[in-house]
Amino acid sequence: MMTHCAKPALVILPMIWLSGALAQRPASAGYESPLASVNALHVGLIAAARSEPNSIGRRYEQLAPLISETHDLPFIAQFATRRYWDGFDAAQRETFIEKFARLSSMTYAARFRTVSTETFSIESTKILDSGRAMVTATIRRDAQPAIPIEYLLHETAAGWKIINVIADGVSDLALKRAEYRAALEDGNPDDLLSLLDEQIAAL
Repeated sequence: MMTHCAKPALVILPMIWLSGALAQRPASAGYESPLASVNALHVGLIAAARSEPNSIGRRYEQLAPLISETHDLPFIAQFATRRYWDGFDAAQRETFIEKFARLSSMTYAARFRTVSTETFSIESTKILDSGRAMVTATIRRDAQPAIPIEYLLHETAAGWKIINVIADGVSDLALKRAEYRAALEDGNPDDLLSLLDEQIAAL
């Protein structure tokens, strides 16, 4: 297995760079390394929390473009439905990806309301035999144990993008696959679309 490990000093992010990083970056630039993609996500989460601490809607508006840029949302959406994907018609596929993207960004906006420059640290990056990459990080919380987190990424024509997040040993993609499989086994694609609507509304 070919690996590359690094421990860059990313715990404390310069505040001048933090406030201007997203504005300075072209939306279509893509990220040339797995580390750059994950670091951009962390910077964006901190910036949204600082600028809109009391509004999930405004944090969502700020984060949605970044989540789309750092995550391969169409890939994740299709993979999460696996063998059921062929049962979606073209309109249902388009709508599902759109709702899935909205739910993903809304979830980040809801969960990362109070993060700061001391919340995230990158521990290592590793290129896997498959050609994918794993970035290991830590999320620190006040008066609570830190959470180990692993980002799985693959390289696309638009740069490196996240395809799974494993927090404290729990795979977000595995949870989604189980949830969506249950909805589709007992229903149909429209039922799954309704489930996503309910989850978005709840957030």
